[in-house]
Amino acid sequence: MKTKRTVVTWISIIAVLIASLIMFFLIGTGFVERTDVVLVDYSVSEDGTKLTFTTSIPTSMGYIRGFDDKGGGVKPHYLTFYSTFGGLNSSFGAKYEYELDLGENDTEIYFNRPNGGYALVLQKNIDTGEWKRPAE
Repeated sequence: MKTKRTVVTWISIIAVLIASLIMFFLIGTGFVERTDVVLVDYSVSEDGTKLTFTTSIPTSMGYIRGFDDKGGGVKPHYLTFYSTFGGLNSSFGAKYEYELDLGENDTEIYFNRPNGGYALVLQKNIDTGEWKRPAE
């Protein structure tokens, strides 16, 4: 009787550990930074206070769910993107279109890249007020 109870206890402990590991993996993947996000398209509101932009990932693996502006609310905007929750290729909560609030003095928008760096993706022409990609 005691041996049976010990076996049941150990099986229960192992089951709880395995379930916990699976949950940590599924939830934890949503906090992974994506450094391969590219800008597909963008538009600026007529009053210049909102930038709507569409993103993509150039590979077939993974999705993005959102971003943080690491610029601290001051120009320029340093955007860091995050993977979706639910595993490596889960589309749960995936989004590709986002909106960014713009201030009058904002002039640059950067996307995060590997090794903690950022790449310039949009720049405002001070004279015309028009937003363009750096190569345009």
